[in-house]
Parts: sequence; structure tokens; C-alpha cells
Amino acid sequence: MKWRWKRAPAKPEELDRAWRRSLGAAVAGDWPTAETWLERIVEADSKDLDAVHALARLYRQQGAVGRSLRMHQNLLLRTDLDRNTRAEALLELARDFEAGGYKERAAATYEEILGLQPRSVEVLERLISLLYDLKEFPRALALVRRLRRRDRTLAGRLEVEILLSQAQILREEGDHDGARRSIKRCLRRDKSCGLAWALLGGLEVERGKTAKALAAWKRGAASDETVAPALYPKIAASFAARGKPEDYDQYLLKILEERPSDCAAYIALARARAGRGDTSQAIETLARAIETAPEHPGLRTELGRQLIASGQDAEALKAYADLLDMLDRASFTLQQEENN
Repeated sequence: MKWRWKRAPAKPEELDRAWRRSLGAAVAGDWPTAETWLERIVEADSKDLDAVHALARLYRQQGAVGRSLRMHQNLLLRTDLDRNTRAEALLELARDFEAGGYKERAAATYEEILGLQPRSVEVLERLISLLYDLKEFPRALALVRRLRRRDRTLAGRLEVEILLSQAQILREEGDHDGARRSIKRCLRRDKSCGLAWALLGGLEVERGKTAKALAAWKRGAASDETVAPALYPKIAASFAARGKPEDYDQYLLKILEERPSDCAAYIALARARAGRGDTSQAIETLARAIETAPEHPGLRTELGRQLIASGQDAEALKAYADLLDMLDRASFTLQQEENN
């Protein structure tokens, strides 16, 4: 049962005491007590908007989104709110809608806020993100142009994400020309976007432009090491289809000259050599890579696989034992970091 004031706390010192107690409870993580004191403050003085917002945020944080929504909706019914106060209440209402999963209503509320605060970076970012989730890409991109006047870096990142998703959906819908336009626009904004190059390569294959596809995949692998592992098999197949599998080796060796930490390139090179029957060279490639990156599990796993394929079971067991030791060390280190 919630506490009630025996009388309305008209004295400022009583409200100050309630604020201090609610703050102390919040600092201690005692949310029920903090909630009780905030409720008593709001009950005593409903014009204290700081208390209203603090209580509503606490409701929202505790998962009682409906209670927070009702508080902000009731607040917005008041006729004595100035422009900035109304914008603050709308912002909290939009956050309520987001927390409750009401994305369309949250987007509509953020749009209303933009009418009051057209230069707000936070509101623009949240509205763009919601429109992205709702797959309303043209509206999101139009707002990105407005955001660019305030924050070019943020606008550029959001634009790339939107254009990539738009291209993927257009491709799934069969609009390959539209997908290509989105990808080209994405790459004009960020030439190092590996995902865009990967998608462009797939679109070129569907057009029968295998040379352009290979060029796009190579650009993607060179631009983004995280995308490269998924692209190396496609690049290998492209070289094989052109009857130049040895050129694939040279391509990977050049990658490794420029990026000696690319363990996926070592694995790809070993597999290519093993695929042509040169298992000993594949094993040598992996052994050399492990000297460079001894804690990379993928290299040791692939070495064991190649040793088994070549009939060197004893050596494979040793490679897998080394892998287990390495994983144990990594697990111990992670536990130590978590404990500290």
C-alpha cells in the first residue's frame, strides 16, 4: 500500500525533503521508494513538471510504459504549457511510444516536435531511425538532408545505412535498377563501404556482368576486412570461371602484402592451394600465418582440417590440442577481465 500525505505539503522544506529522499533512494537503486516519494511530490504539486517527468521516466524505466504514457498525455492536455515545455513533454511522450513498441505513433510525435524544434539533432536522428525501421526510406533520406546541416558525420552514417537497406529490399522485390541506383548513391557517400560493394557485385552477376562483379567484390574485400571473408569464395569462383585460378593466389598474396593481419586471406589461400592438390603448401601457408597470429582460432582449426585431409592424424591432434590450449587461455583471460 502506497504512502499518503496526511496533509498537503505546502511548506517548501517538506517538498525539499521529499526530493532528497527520492534522490537518495534512486542512488541506492531502491526504485519503489523513489517512486513513492516522487508520487507524493506530484500529488502535492502537480505543477512541478520536473517531478512529473522524473516519475514518468521512472515508470518507463521499470516497464510501466502505460502509466508513463498517461502522465504525458494528461500533461499535454494542459493549456498553460509554453512552447519549450510542450516540446519537452512531447519528447517524453515519443520516448514512451518507442519504449512501448508503437513506432508509427512515436514517429508522428517526433514529427510534431520538429514543428517546435526544427533544428534538434536528437529529434531528427530518432525520427530518421524510426522511419528506417518502418522502411519509409524516401522520408528518412529527406530528413537526412536536414540533419546534414547540423551533423554531417551522423547524417552520412545514417544515409549509408538507409541506402543499403533500401537497395536490399528493392533487389528482393525485383527492382534491380532501383537497387543499383541506391548502391551507387551509397558508394558516392562512402567508397569504403564493403557491404555496398558486395551487394553491387551480386547485382552485376544477375546482369551477366561477371567482370564488373569481380571488380566490385575485389573493391569490397580491399575496403573492409570484416566483409572480406564472405567475398573471398566469390572472388575465387570468379577467377576459376575465367580459367585463371593461379591469378587468385597472386591476388591473395597482394592482399596479404598490404594487410598482413588478414587471417581470412591466409585461410582462403590455403584452401585454394589444397583445392589444386598442393596440400603441403596449404599447410605451410597456415603454419606461417599462425606464427603471425598465434591466437587466431580459425587458423588453427583450418590447419587441423588440412592435416586430417593429408592423412597426418598425429599432427592434426597436436594442432587441435594447441587450439584447445589457446581457447582455455582466452577464456581465463576473459574471466579475469570480468572479475576486475
